[in-house]
Amino acid sequence: KLLKEISIERIRDEFIKILMSNNPKSGIELLDKLNILEYILPELLKTKGVIQNQAHAYDVWEHLLRTLQHSADKGWPLEIRLSALFHDISKPETKRFSHETQKITFYGHDVVGSHVTKKILQRLKFPVKTIDKVSKMVRWHMFFSDTEKITLSAVRRMINNVGRENIWDLMNLRICDRIGTG
Repeated sequence: KLLKEISIERIRDEFIKILMSNNPKSGIELLDKLNILEYILPELLKTKGVIQNQAHAYDVWEHLLRTLQHSADKGWPLEIRLSALFHDISKPETKRFSHETQKITFYGHDVVGSHVTKKILQRLKFPVKTIDKVSKMVRWHMFFSDTEKITLSAVRRMINNVGRENIWDLMNLRICDRIGTG
């Protein structure tokens, strides 16, 4: 509870050290075990036990941590690691059961997640450039979910949406996301 007395900038800097470590998954799990995570990222705790559809072997919590860990295993920069950790942050509030398909859906989790990610990063006082890039990556991480229907115009739209300078980072995020599904 004394974390409330520590400057948010100091908390952010220590959080970055965890994310940039070789094993950020263990770092986040330790924050949770010590009941510290609720003071830093309460939004992340809401992902625990949220079951996903058949494409995922893990609940949202485990999926996010495994996605983050893969980004660290690849040695990718902070923005990709943050995007990996937050890309499905809003699945709990967008979870619905479709009676038509008899499946769980998370429609709009990318849009809602982008807004939630932006609020989290603003609260932690990340630089505006980092906030903009990570929230954009979260927003567009679901690109080309149907790979059979990719058109040249869709590719151009994606580059316009995310920015030419971010397109390969978005691809790397997508790789982490796919590995994190199990």
